[in-house]
Amino acid sequence: MPQSSETWEYEPVPRTAQCLFRMAWQLETWLRTMVYVELRASRVDWEEPIKKSVSKWPPASLTSDKTLHHMATPHQAALSYLTFGQLWSVISDAAMWPLFEPYFPPKSNVEVKVEEVKAIRNRVAHFREPHPNDESRFRLFLQDMEPGVRSFCERYCVDKVPVDPADDVVTDELAKSWQQIGYGIELRRPLGWLYAPSRHREAPLLNAQLHLLTHRNYKRGSLEGVIYKVTFSNNKPNEAFDIVSFVENTQGLHKDIIHILLPSPEYEPAVTIPAIHGVEATAELIAKFLRMGLDNRHSNSRRNLDRAKLKWPEYVLWPGHMLTFFDEDMRETVLSLE
Repeated sequence: MPQSSETWEYEPVPRTAQCLFRMAWQLETWLRTMVYVELRASRVDWEEPIKKSVSKWPPASLTSDKTLHHMATPHQAALSYLTFGQLWSVISDAAMWPLFEPYFPPKSNVEVKVEEVKAIRNRVAHFREPHPNDESRFRLFLQDMEPGVRSFCERYCVDKVPVDPADDVVTDELAKSWQQIGYGIELRRPLGWLYAPSRHREAPLLNAQLHLLTHRNYKRGSLEGVIYKVTFSNNKPNEAFDIVSFVENTQGLHKDIIHILLPSPEYEPAVTIPAIHGVEATAELIAKFLRMGLDNRHSNSRRNLDRAKLKWPEYVLWPGHMLTFFDEDMRETVLSLE
């Protein structure tokens, strides 16, 4: 007997499919972030290894997406349009694997698991009924990945203390010209301080800190994989940091950085800069961002960080992103299995 229109409903999405989609979303976005960070930190021509994994660059999906300009998203990087399989091809490439090896189980093991994950992801993406064991398989894979993602977060967020000054040649270069570039700025560097020159030494206009972030496979004397994070903090409670102006006024420098991190509307932003540009170029980039930080102190109220209205690209990490607040003392899981 046919159902009446009053009792008819759409077929509900299977609970397992919803769970699998959430897990696939987490995994793919983390892999994309890992690829972006490690390639930016290790190569000036960071997109070249990616181009080997796609038949057309930039991906056709990027062109198609931007053609529909009335509904375009803020995503600008071609990397954001790679498929899961293409991302894995970049990661598993023999030449690139040393960059990603610390974050994965042994390669011979993970390659088999990734093939299973690809099949599960494709079922969900193409709206096919999951296999009864898909959820448990995917859940186990994320459990295996949890330590690796945490390790990546620590690599990107937790300072390293240089063993000796030779491990921090960039801020040594910065110190050479500090009298010219450090007006009103007190900078805490990985080893020691650079104080504001002349009359602002006792009362700097801006406080900043330089954090040294290195890859587990860091080789002493090499800039490959080395990242400097610059954080700002006003020392006057009546002054508000104009984050909107800071991001907009530094756009000409964004091509040479990794991320701008926004911990929360109440705190000043941070910028991550790869040292692979070279000692002098990296020191100059840091100096330019410090000056911009000084110029964007305002006593008026801060402008609203309206994400939908601003439409900033994906290299701006908004409040709530794990990489904006991760701390090595955190015990919560990074990947949700619910």
